[in-house]
Parts: sequence; structure tokens; C-alpha cells
Amino acid sequence: MSKFFNKQNFNAAKEFVSAVKNKLNKKDSTISSVKTNVPKTKLDKTNSNLNIAKQKAKASEAKLKQTVFEIKNNKDITFKSKKGKSESNTESYKRIQKDNSKVFKKMFDKAGSNK
Repeated sequence: MSKFFNKQNFNAAKEFVSAVKNKLNKKDSTISSVKTNVPKTKLDKTNSNLNIAKQKAKASEAKLKQTVFEIKNNKDITFKSKKGKSESNTESYKRIQKDNSKVFKKMFDKAGSNK
């Protein structure tokens, strides 16, 4: 036998190949699915509602802290109040078209006045 092919080197190579195989066959540690949380009893449903309310309270508290910080430091407010009806897709399309037509009109007027 050659000095490169002995039992110790063969076992080391075998372990290396099996380790590589295991790495390739192992699934990634990313989340592939999440179990659904369907409450079966009234208590489960109440617990679920409580957890949702807790999370909403945490979010509201974080927004409030951010707003207070921005007011103290004279910065733009990130979370502005949303009073009134929000703009629909058709309304925003019409607004954008109106703005674009103004810009084009100015461009054509400028180009026509240069000649």
C-alpha cells in the first residue's frame, strides 16, 4: 500500500464525506411553516385576544415614545395622525395625472417660448 492510502486516512476521508452529506441533506434553519393557532375553547379564545391586546399596547407605547422623542428634539413626526378618509387608488392616479399634465404643460410652454 502507498503511504497516502492507509486505514487512518481512509477513515478520515469517510468521516469528511459523511459530514458533507449530512450538511447537504440537512434542511436550512429557516422557518418553512408555522402552525396555525385556532382556539378550541372559550378560554383559548380569550387568551388569544389578551395576547393580541398586549401586543397592540406594546406597539402603541413604542409609537408614543417615538413621538415624544421627536417632539423633544424638534424632528419631523414619524407617526402622523390619520384623520379622515384615506386616498383611494383612483384618486391617487388622478392626482398624479394632474401633476404630470402640469409639468408637461410647463415643459411645452418653455420649449415653445424659446423659439
